[in-house]
Amino acid sequence: MSIFDKVKEMFGGHDEKLKNIPEQAKDTAGQTQDSAGGMMDNLREKAEDAANQGIDKASTAASDATGGKYDEHIARGTDMAKDAADKIDGKEG
Repeated sequence: MSIFDKVKEMFGGHDEKLKNIPEQAKDTAGQTQDSAGGMMDNLREKAEDAANQGIDKASTAASDATGGKYDEHIARGTDMAKDAADKIDGKEG
């Protein structure tokens, strides 16, 4: 009997538990990835909302500063900026 056989005998019955470790690790990694993905989606949505709020404030300030004289141009720029901000979360609409 070799030393490896003796070690195997000492740890007999544990090899079934050891076989399941890779599957358990995959399950845990998948759960962590899903959790992190959800957090990132939430952060992207918050960033998009914050960008839209900033765009609205800037639009209002520009309109007030010009006395409404350039509202058409401001509205066009606002729409373009909101289209760009809409792409932050990677979803349309």
